[in-house]
This record gives sequence, C-alpha cells and structure tokens, in this order.
Amino acid sequence: MKLSPDEMYKLLVNEDRILEINGQIKFFLGNIDIIVKQKDVVGNIMQEWVQGWLEYKGVEYALSANSQMPPDFFLNRNDKTVDLLEVKAFNRNASPGFDIADFRMYVDEIVEKPYMLDVDYLIFGYDMSDEGIVTIQDVWLKKVWEITRRMKNWPVNLQVKDNVVHKIRPAVWYSTSRVDFSVFECMEDFISAIEETVHQNPDTRDRAGQWLNRFVENYEKHYGVRLVIPRWREIADNYIFKKTKPDKPISVVSSHKPVYYPKAELYGNSKVASESDSYKEKRLLHGEKEEVCSNCGKRFVWTITGGPEGHKTREEIACPHCGNVVDTVMINGIVSVRKI
Repeated sequence: MKLSPDEMYKLLVNEDRILEINGQIKFFLGNIDIIVKQKDVVGNIMQEWVQGWLEYKGVEYALSANSQMPPDFFLNRNDKTVDLLEVKAFNRNASPGFDIADFRMYVDEIVEKPYMLDVDYLIFGYDMSDEGIVTIQDVWLKKVWEITRRMKNWPVNLQVKDNVVHKIRPAVWYSTSRVDFSVFECMEDFISAIEETVHQNPDTRDRAGQWLNRFVENYEKHYGVRLVIPRWREIADNYIFKKTKPDKPISVVSSHKPVYYPKAELYGNSKVASESDSYKEKRLLHGEKEEVCSNCGKRFVWTITGGPEGHKTREEIACPHCGNVVDTVMINGIVSVRKI
C-alpha cells in the first residue's frame, strides 16, 4: 500500500500508539548477548526500525542511494519528487544533536531539485532508562524551515569549525520560550537565509550571484509558481527573540553556594560572570550544574559528556520539562540534561 508521510505519522501515533510502547536494543555475538544501554545508539537504529515498520505494514518505499543527503525514504517509487521522508532521532533529555545536511551539498541539491525542500522530517525524541528500556517521548513531522533558525553571526544555524561551514544544525523547535532565535516562519524566509549564507560563506561565495535566480527559475519550472524571496536584511530582525529574562540563580551541585549572574552577562555574548566557556567546560566535566527554568520554573541539572579533542561548537542547554533554552556553552562534547 501507499502512504504519504502525513498518513504514516498518523498511523504511528494514533493506531500503533508509539508514545505508549517501549522496547530494548539487544546485541548478540557468539554465546554472549547484552542489552545495549548506550543512549547514543538509539538515534542510529531508529532509521532501521522505521524501515522494518514499513515492511511489516506492507508500505511501498524505496531507499535513497545518497545516504549523506535527505531523504532516507521515497514513499512513492513511481514519482521520487513527492512523499519524501527523512528520519531523525535524538535524546529528548538533551538538545537535538543531529545534523540537517552538509551545507554545501544541500545548497547544490535544492537549487537543481527544488522539490527536495518538500522533504518531511519524521523526528523521534527518545529516552532510555538505566536498564536500557527505550521509550518515545515525542514524535514530530516537520518541514526543514520548521526545525531551523538563524544564529548570531550567520543567517542559518550552522556547525562552523575554523571559519569553515560544515553542517546545517537544528533549532530547539519545540521550545515554548526562546532566549535567542526563533524558527523560520515559512519556506521563503528560509531560502532568504540560505541565499545570504551562500554569499557569506567563502566556500560558496563564487556561486552567490546567480544562486537565487537559478533556484527561483527551477522552482517555477517544477511547481508553476514564481516565488518572491525577501532580502535577508529585510527580515533578519524578525528572528531575534526579544523576550527579556530575569536574573536567576545558577548553582553547581557541590558544596559551593549558588552564584547569581546578571541577565546581561548570562544571555549575552560576553563571559558569564567572568567565567569563560573553557573554564565552565572543565568544571562541568566533573559535576552537574543545577538550573531553574525561567519559563516553567522547574528544576533540572545538566552536564557535559566530553567528546574527542578537537574543534568546539556552541551547544544549547534546554530545559527537559518544557524545551526552553536557558543558556549555551562552547564545548567539544554533548550537553545532557535530566529532570530533578
């Protein structure tokens, strides 16, 4: 049978009730079998699980030959310009850690194949208990502009290492109260941000002069619609979240007393109460920091799982109760949060 991404989403949520079931990941090698308790493994396995689900349900699909670019699945084997599905998963107790796509490959793809903008992202927010029990806490079906945002120095949220643009990174789209930047409101604004980033990025600047014209022409050829794309400078300020935040306590779970940081230092771009990101990272690798969410008022703690030595990226600290982003930190690792 054929299913559209929307029909598939409704079947998973309403009939299969995926938010109410649980499972485990087991590994067998020789005479030894274990229950996997590493949370990072779940994200990689969910795409294979979705493929198994499609086969179990008898749903028509074809796999993409390019694993580096969306989509993962073509749900219409006769027309690979519609019903495109990309599967993503992340630990719901942390900010989304997956990549949207390689930036350079993505801008080359959508300018020639504008229908790739119509990919539906099926996103699972999962949890894993200490015993290895996996549950799905949330599931979303989104377009790319509904899960991306701008950042301070770039029109699109990116992974940038040594001034070289690598990946397009997601926003915390489910947050009910933002402290930095909101997600894009429409496809046209997303394309405006992409065009400006093509121009700003040294690796793609040589194609910036004609990129937007080519995209608009190819989009019109495919859909019969002539898009009107605003200039980024006209809309950039629309995506700066201007809500102010009150001063609030931040304390390390240790014998030290809580330290009160002024709002301007906490949410600005300067060091937090003279504490550098580097010092913050070293300290947090040895303990957890307690937070009180300024949106929902609930308490949680967060820590950093240290990654390999190398380039750092700025990661968001999101409240596990409501998704509100309370701070960011520059690290080479992953921010993990838990409710208390």
